[in-house]
Amino acid sequence: MSLLYNDKYRVVKNKRQFIKVWSRPTNCILREDLLKRSYTVIETAGGLFPVQCLDENVVIPFPQNAFESDNTDQVTGVEKSVYQTLENINALFEKFEDYTGPDQRFTENWNEFRGLVYRQIKESKCIKSEAAQDFPSREASLKVYFETITSTLKEKDFSYCAWEIVRKEILHTLKFILDVNSNVKFLR
Repeated sequence: MSLLYNDKYRVVKNKRQFIKVWSRPTNCILREDLLKRSYTVIETAGGLFPVQCLDENVVIPFPQNAFESDNTDQVTGVEKSVYQTLENINALFEKFEDYTGPDQRFTENWNEFRGLVYRQIKESKCIKSEAAQDFPSREASLKVYFETITSTLKEKDFSYCAWEIVRKEILHTLKFILDVNSNVKFLR
């Protein structure tokens, strides 16, 4: 069986029959499986926070308010925050894409993580256009958070420990998103 694609519809070609299938818009949702995979990949990239980096570790205030909702009216704001977080992570790696890490396995996991983040951005791009009255305050919190992460990288001269701080923060963020946001429309 072969598939032929066209902008207006999909035709499934089989030797015995032709079936015309009209495409429909997909729901605007985040994929929980990709978020979980992203978490696992970046977690296994380095394991626990390295002992040699403990002296360089800094506390970066986490924007918990960007990911919380009191009711279903705020869910769209949370979804937009998750999407914005993915975009911020992607932008962080685009700015500093030359980082290779301490070993080949780390670099491979880092690159896989970046690919997963990029894929999630592309697949859930429609979230960006959804309206959410509470999003500006959430967006402001995320902006401060990612600016602080970027500043930390620069201040620590993009060292191994600086990237471990970034990894720690991303892990914390993804874990919070996955654990706390039961109202978010995830494709499970």
